[in-house]
Amino acid sequence: MPPSRFGVDATWLRPDRLSGVERYAIELLPALARLAPGEIVLFARPDLPPALAALDVERHETQLLGRLPLDQGWLPWAAARARVDLLHTLASPVPILWRGASAMTVHDATPWLHPDAADVGTRWYVRPLYPQAFARADAIFTVSEAAKEDLVRAAGAPRDRIVVTPNGVDPRFFEARAREGPRAPYLLAVGTVEPRKNLPVLLEALCLLRREGRDLALVVAGRQTWTHSLPLGELAPHVRLVGTVRDEELAHLYAGAACFVMPSFHEGFGLPLAEAMAAGVPAVASDIPALREVGGETVRYADPREPESFAAAIRCALDDREGSQLRAAAARGRARRFRWEDTARATLAVYRRILRARRR
Repeated sequence: MPPSRFGVDATWLRPDRLSGVERYAIELLPALARLAPGEIVLFARPDLPPALAALDVERHETQLLGRLPLDQGWLPWAAARARVDLLHTLASPVPILWRGASAMTVHDATPWLHPDAADVGTRWYVRPLYPQAFARADAIFTVSEAAKEDLVRAAGAPRDRIVVTPNGVDPRFFEARAREGPRAPYLLAVGTVEPRKNLPVLLEALCLLRREGRDLALVVAGRQTWTHSLPLGELAPHVRLVGTVRDEELAHLYAGAACFVMPSFHEGFGLPLAEAMAAGVPAVASDIPALREVGGETVRYADPREPESFAAAIRCALDDREGSQLRAAAARGRARRFRWEDTARATLAVYRRILRARRR
C-alpha cells in the first residue's frame, strides 16, 4: 500500500503574528514531518514563518489573501488536485466543498463564550460554518479537557469525535536565563492584548501593590490589538508593552520576572502559563478550568473578577520565597509532560485511525 498523504492547511499563518494558535502550527508541523516523512502535504502562503519554510515536505502555495475564496475555493480544489487522503484544517472549519476524510482543530470556545472578543470575520464568516463542519469532520482536535467540555456545551460539538491533544512546551523555555545586570522587579503577562485576557484586573492589582510601597512594574508581551482600551492612568510609567517578541527574548523575560501572571477570563489551554512553569518562575493564574488543568497544584490561583484576589496571590508569591521556589520546581517537572512530539504522535495516530475506518 502506498504511503498516506495527509494534507495540512497553514494558509492562515502570517509571519507577523505569533499567538498560541500560530505556535501550535509552527511546532506541530515539524514534529509531524519528522514522524511521518513523505506523508505530509502542506498548503500555505509564500511568506511562511522560517521554521515551516525550511520543512522537507510537499508544499502547495497560494497567492490569495481573502479568507472566503482561499478557504472555500482554493483549499478544497488544491487538496483534491494533490490527492490527499485526509485534510486537516488547523485554525478553521473544514471547507464546505471538501468531501474526503477530514479533521480540524478548534482551540477553544471563545467565539461562542466570548463573541465580543472575536473579530468581524470570525463572527460573520467563520463561526456560522462550524455546524456543518462539526457534522462532517471525522475528528475534532482540541487542546484540553476544559476546551472539550466548552465546545460540547457552548458550540454543540459532538463529544464522541473530539480528541484532546494538549499543547507542548519548547525545550528552550526549560533553559531560560534572565539577562545579566541589575533590573527592577516586574510582573510579566504574555498573550494577545484583547478583552478576554483581562489585563485591566491585573492593572488594578498592580495599582494596589504599588500603593503598598512595592516598586513593581508590568511587562506585557504579545500582539497589541486592544491596547487603546487599557486604562493605564497613573500606571503608564510602570507598564511596558513590548509587543510580539522572538522566542529567545521571551525566554529571558520569563526567567527575569518576579512573577508571571495570567488573568484571563477564558483559555483553551494557556500555553504561556506552561512556558512560565518551564522557566521556573512563580506563577499566578485565573482560577478557571483550563489553567487549573495546566498548572495543577504548582500555581497560585485568583478570581479573574477580583483585583484584590490577584493582588493577594501575587503578594504571596513574592513574599513566600521558599514556598514559591518549591512550587516553581514542581511546576518545571509538571511542564515536562507537555511535549510537542507527543501532540504530533497522537495527531498522526488519529489520522491513521480515520483512514483505516474509511477503508473498511
